[in-house]
Amino acid sequence: MSEYLEIPELNKAFPFRSFVNEGEVLVYPHWHKEIEIIYALKGSLNLGVNDMPIQLNEGEIQVINGGDVHYFLASPNSERIVIQFDLSLFQEEMQMDGQNQTLREMLTEMAHLSREWPEETVSKMQSLIMNIHSESSSENPGKYYILKADLLAIIGLIYREIPQIKTQPDSVISEEAVLKSQETLHKLDQIFSYVEKHYQEPVSLQEVADYTGFSTYYFTKFFKRNTGMTFVTFLNDYRLNKAKWMLLNEAFPVTEVAELAGFSSVKTFHHAFKRAMGVAPLKYRKTIYGNN
Repeated sequence: MSEYLEIPELNKAFPFRSFVNEGEVLVYPHWHKEIEIIYALKGSLNLGVNDMPIQLNEGEIQVINGGDVHYFLASPNSERIVIQFDLSLFQEEMQMDGQNQTLREMLTEMAHLSREWPEETVSKMQSLIMNIHSESSSENPGKYYILKADLLAIIGLIYREIPQIKTQPDSVISEEAVLKSQETLHKLDQIFSYVEKHYQEPVSLQEVADYTGFSTYYFTKFFKRNTGMTFVTFLNDYRLNKAKWMLLNEAFPVTEVAELAGFSSVKTFHHAFKRAMGVAPLKYRKTIYGNN
């Protein structure tokens, strides 16, 4: 599956963010230079890092290094805290540190999955993650001092307590599960590529199912299970995203945008756009341009 560069919307003065994801929908394979820490608050998550499928169980933590390609399959009834931060936050500390191994090297060679860590270290990391997430959503005085102190404490755990491991542990997931996950990603990639090529044309559930070699019934179940949405919703969202891009980057009239984005009529486009965005397409364009 093709991966893409993600640029998280971080505060330039303090490049960090924390949020909760409920795991209902697929997160496509992507990468970014920021470090990402995933804490499974509830249920089990199905993710992959650099083509290695991982099942993250409740209470477990996964550290994803900057530049690592990662994805999340739909994991209903799950909840995770996501923390992202840029290493530029620790520029002063890195300049003062006289360690033989740099922070980047430590992050590369550490055991990234918490089931490989000492229990006490896991407990410390869980507490730090909860503190960071709580503090990030507050307006408490000294908020950024507390956040940086807790993030530095995480770096301290990486240096002092989290073991190093050169290769991914064999216990992450079975070979059978690896193959199944790779097959799933291959099928999803087939579907996404088909939509990318044909979204401007009428696209039926039957023809996409035929293209992937599935019955319509199985295709419908497969797509919903692995992306968290119906195919019709996905196709509609894809067309809307194309339309939004054109509204902001091209001078096409709305009628042409509707046609180029693959909508059957201007009326259908208006209805879908307003339901998704809360405003009509033309007003959306004027509002965005008016704020710039």
